[in-house]
Amino acid sequence: MTDFRLDLCKVDEDTLLALASQGISILTGNRRLTHVLRHHFDQATANDGKTVRPTPDILPWNSWLHRLWEEVLVSGILADEYGQLLTLQQEYVIWRGLIGADLDFRPMSKTASQVQEAWQLCHEWRLPLHESLFQYNEDSRLFWQWQSSFQRIQQKGWLSTTCLPDLLCQCFERGLLPAPDKLVLTGFDELLPQQLTLLETLIRAGCNVEWLQLQPKPSQVTQIACADRHQEALLMARWVRQKLADNPQAQIGVVVPELAAHREIIVHALDQILIPQVFHPGQPDQARSYNISFGKPLSAFPLITAALKLLNLFKPAISLQDGYPLFHSPFIAGWEQESSARTLLDARLRETGEPSTSIDTLHFYASQPNRRYTCVVLAKKLDALRSWLRICPRKAHPGQWARNFAHMLKLIGWLEGYRLSSEEYQVAEAWNAVLAEMAALDWVMDTLSVSEALSQLGQMARERIFQPQTGEAPIQVLGPLEAQGVQFDHLWMMGLHDGVWPHPPRPNPFIPLPLQRKHGLPHSSEQRELSVTRMLTQRIVTSADEVIVSYPRQEGDETLRASPLIKSYPSLAVDALSVSSIALWRDCVHHAAQLSEWPSDDAPPLLQITAGGGSRIFKLQAACPFRAFAELRLGATSLGELQIGLNAMARGTLLHLAMEKVWGKLDSHAQLTALPDDQLSTLVLEQVEMAVDELAPRYPQTFTRHFRSMEIERLHGQVLEWLALEKKRPPFRVIEKERKYSVTVGKLGIQLKVDRIDEIADGRRLIIDYKTGKAESNRWFGNRPDEPQLPLYSLIAEEALAGITFAQIRAGNMAFQGIGVEEGIVPGMKSAEQLAQAREFGGWPQLRAHWQATLEALADSFCRGEAAVDPKQYPVTCASCTLQPLCRINELTVLDEADGDRAEGGMNLGTNV
Repeated sequence: MTDFRLDLCKVDEDTLLALASQGISILTGNRRLTHVLRHHFDQATANDGKTVRPTPDILPWNSWLHRLWEEVLVSGILADEYGQLLTLQQEYVIWRGLIGADLDFRPMSKTASQVQEAWQLCHEWRLPLHESLFQYNEDSRLFWQWQSSFQRIQQKGWLSTTCLPDLLCQCFERGLLPAPDKLVLTGFDELLPQQLTLLETLIRAGCNVEWLQLQPKPSQVTQIACADRHQEALLMARWVRQKLADNPQAQIGVVVPELAAHREIIVHALDQILIPQVFHPGQPDQARSYNISFGKPLSAFPLITAALKLLNLFKPAISLQDGYPLFHSPFIAGWEQESSARTLLDARLRETGEPSTSIDTLHFYASQPNRRYTCVVLAKKLDALRSWLRICPRKAHPGQWARNFAHMLKLIGWLEGYRLSSEEYQVAEAWNAVLAEMAALDWVMDTLSVSEALSQLGQMARERIFQPQTGEAPIQVLGPLEAQGVQFDHLWMMGLHDGVWPHPPRPNPFIPLPLQRKHGLPHSSEQRELSVTRMLTQRIVTSADEVIVSYPRQEGDETLRASPLIKSYPSLAVDALSVSSIALWRDCVHHAAQLSEWPSDDAPPLLQITAGGGSRIFKLQAACPFRAFAELRLGATSLGELQIGLNAMARGTLLHLAMEKVWGKLDSHAQLTALPDDQLSTLVLEQVEMAVDELAPRYPQTFTRHFRSMEIERLHGQVLEWLALEKKRPPFRVIEKERKYSVTVGKLGIQLKVDRIDEIADGRRLIIDYKTGKAESNRWFGNRPDEPQLPLYSLIAEEALAGITFAQIRAGNMAFQGIGVEEGIVPGMKSAEQLAQAREFGGWPQLRAHWQATLEALADSFCRGEAAVDPKQYPVTCASCTLQPLCRINELTVLDEADGDRAEGGMNLGTNV
């Protein structure tokens, strides 16, 4: 470390701006202060009457270093020694490669970042780089090896940005660069040893260096305790609005130690109070009266989120979640004219149950003619993309991948025809900068596969923190470091509980801890954090005339206390603070609500007596008439559930196929029992394989070779286990398999598909329905039966019907669940006289007559348009329904409870269509 010190002088802003007007270079500690000083300079010189005004040389420290480097490059004085100044991303890639090569695994990004930070700290604080000092622990020994390798890499002519001040120092010492006459520094809480060394060199070369800081204000500081972060943010926003109402020209600052973590809470509170119209329906984006210094990851902006997901089209299998922008993003060409069709296309793909698809499948469905989900524009884009992807190399250098990614987005129509807002334009420019930065990785990376290139680009987009530039605003939301050198009329510093202020120490794990504490490195000890935080607190609270410091008392279940650094300030109750009383938009909407009573109104009756839906019509009408109307007549159904592997419906379809094929070969109980076990196993295996091969093309992403093998093995065992139960039955013959029937129930004509009909020994018929889930015959009864399917099937047979039964085919729980003329027709079947629910009807003929009357009543109510919100058993009936936002059952239940009007056997809550 250098022993050189630079005195800090206090000045007013006019003095600082006067120096800028003389053409003196002013170096700032951050970009925010640079922007503020330039703005104030422009304001101060705007009315001086001069037509030409000087451009102030005000710039951040790092920008000044890069300007000097450009002078070195132009002069050519070090052309033989250095050819490339590495960007931070290039350095990061090099560090990641060194770590991965040494440890034989790909390091996490956090590890590489910490190693890169350790390298930077060693140079900024001019730590002695002696191997003996880094034998402290395994981490520090590894760092010594990695930094030694990194230094050897620099011999290629690459220069680390961290080492740039040291190189410039040599240039000034050797007279290769002329020293400026005068240099002013402002906005630095402390000067690092590396900076002091460079400044000392400049002074020896004849440069006059001054370190200036604005005079502190005689501020009035008040402490406030808030219930939680949300109340704190809302109170701050109301205080800000009141200050602007008192003085529209006031400059207001909001300083937040954990700005990155609580950015969204603060933005939401400021929007609610300062510009509540942004929450009004149909309102365009409003100009904000505040600037926030800390942005979001570039990948979090919708424009870039869509781009990153679209780039996954390079992959053979595309998650439907990643394909979301294709269907719903306005950033894709053709969205305005195809938005509805694209939504239906998404729904169609989800119906398959597969969590992923392919570009060929996407193109197949999008290009289907005369479908509701036909997307002509999208299909054309996908076709062009498919053609290009066939010739696109699968391995390339980063620069080529950057060009490929840009070209692919162009082919798919990203931003084509879309009118960008000012913010979106800046976001798109930032994206282009990331692609250019990726192209620059050609210097330090070999060829990458497509997955590696996508991973690299995603990581760069996530780590790029971006905040769009806005016009001048009276309110500045800043972190403690960004607030350096900026002064306000009023300031609120929030979130100051003892868990974050001062911050707990977090020393870098790759530098020996004793070395860090000896040289006073950032975050190395409690004493260091306390000292720095005390200095920051004093600087911030003296940067405005009026200052509020606050903290939340609660965060979740944790009780918080005020930071010890603010306890000395006088306290003020929340109610005593002068704040705006503007009502929140949500409260305005709530208080403006008026209760309207709608009469129960039936839907229009069916114009045709034939309807699609089969037995589901009766199941839904019995469960809730509104659900039957909404799903079967309005088409209001939820998107298909995505899951890994086959969903329950697909597994059921596969079982039905297998059973149909098996009984197509066996035909009867006699053939089943006559086959030896090994031959039966072979027969079943062959039919199962055929069933799988028939279904597999519908699920191309799911039926991999391994999955096909597992599914065949599972289904083979399941069918054999079921056939073992079928062998225990009295003789029978299978006479129908998967047959369709046209049935009229009341006035309603429907189509039914019966899984199987057997003929038993005396010639009577037995109807069988396969179930892979739990099957219960006691759910067939009542005026609103839960499972009316098999009672409905009983209507298709004449008097020769012996019974109806579920075939519950579940591994380890094979069983028949049915009712018949007498017991014993199949194992476990009961007669109508034995079953408690059926006994009251007197016998099997009377039970069938009851079922017919019940089903005709349900059919007639559906045809008449009865669509009341009337769940059979609330809330159990509603548990599997997704229509609550449409029927508003929860709100209606509250009203119903308030009226005390309960309908027996249900909850007739009205139509509400």
